[in-house]
Amino acid sequence: MDNPWLTVATVVTVGVLRLMGDVIHWLAARSGERLRARTLAELVNRTEPGTVLTDRRPDGAALTIRRRPEGLGEQGARDERGGGRPE
Repeated sequence: MDNPWLTVATVVTVGVLRLMGDVIHWLAARSGERLRARTLAELVNRTEPGTVLTDRRPDGAALTIRRRPEGLGEQGARDERGGGRPE
């Protein structure tokens, strides 16, 4: 390659293609995470009240979803965790 501009153009093109590949990989992983979380939420909605589902990953990360009992509203959930106001 005798033309230095051709070398520069080639290096820039390869860099842009690698960057695009990284962005596509990141977007696919993010989409997969959303799908995984949505699937877990849908599964817990189809189970009995009080069910706990945990999605454990090979890297050690975990996502846990707990389904509240039917009669337990937001205020009851806060009191149960100890976050209610003292009276």
